[in-house]
Amino acid sequence: MAMLMWLIAFGLFAAPFFREQDRTDPEGADSSIRSEDDRPFHEGVSAFEESVEAGLGEAITAASEEWLGVDSDLVWSGSLVDRRRLEPGRLAYEKHCVGCHGGTGDGAGAAAIHLDPRPRNFRHGVFKFTSTETGGRPLRRDLFGTITRGLQGSSMPDFRLLSEELRWDITEYVRYMAIRGEFEELMLDLAIDDEEIPDPEEVAEIVLENWDPKTLKATYPAGPENDYDQASIDRGRALYNDTGAANCATCHGETGIGDGPSAAGFKDAWGYPILPRDLTTGVFRAGSGPEDLYRSIATGVNGTPMTAFGASLTPDQIWDLVHFVQSLSTQN
Repeated sequence: MAMLMWLIAFGLFAAPFFREQDRTDPEGADSSIRSEDDRPFHEGVSAFEESVEAGLGEAITAASEEWLGVDSDLVWSGSLVDRRRLEPGRLAYEKHCVGCHGGTGDGAGAAAIHLDPRPRNFRHGVFKFTSTETGGRPLRRDLFGTITRGLQGSSMPDFRLLSEELRWDITEYVRYMAIRGEFEELMLDLAIDDEEIPDPEEVAEIVLENWDPKTLKATYPAGPENDYDQASIDRGRALYNDTGAANCATCHGETGIGDGPSAAGFKDAWGYPILPRDLTTGVFRAGSGPEDLYRSIATGVNGTPMTAFGASLTPDQIWDLVHFVQSLSTQN
């Protein structure tokens, strides 16, 4: 019986890695090659030191430790991260996540070259699926949700078999890696742009403002769901095809299969080719529930060409679009 339960548990964990995944890259693209926009941090540092000034790597390491090390004042204060969760989170991350996302969260784990889409690089602070304003950093519950349910149609499995407490530990450690990584990457980017080592205090202020829990607010749903009926589906279809409104067909195609006239040539923020979602499959990375779809339409998908419609459409119009998208997969 123990062996049977172990096999079932392993099957649930491994299933996402063996299922047929959504194709995200155009035909012929090699997802095993890392893009220039997603270059490893150490390569950027080496290039700067060779062409401009030595010592950048040491300066960034020292500044990162001073401002965001586990023994820094900011981390100890508890205002930015929950320090108590960092060590158990690190241990759990190294056990369950490092193979894909890498030891520093740069998406370059040992398995990364075999996966499409590639594992997320946390170090720029960009996470696709958030409930905050467009381009905003995620709430803890956004990351916890992704870790818990996984990302459908990708190699990111769900981790429901881990205890809730351990999932919160991993959430906090991923936040910490992302905050510290964003600081280090911004130090590098500014050094390259200005050809001199930037002031770490100014960089820290920018990053801390980006991640300040007091300023990160959920923005959806802005209104209750209206009736899911044929009238709502018809209104959603009109919005979907209206070039002066949502204009979804331009990318997702008239039938929703992702073959719109503007579908070719897209890249994500990490420099990898990306195709519009095939809406007819019913498989959506961040979940297929009505609130999941509302969030993706209202706030967009960070780091991708999927724009946000929360400011240009009313809540009722967004719900109508949700119902139309749901109808596409129902028909399929």
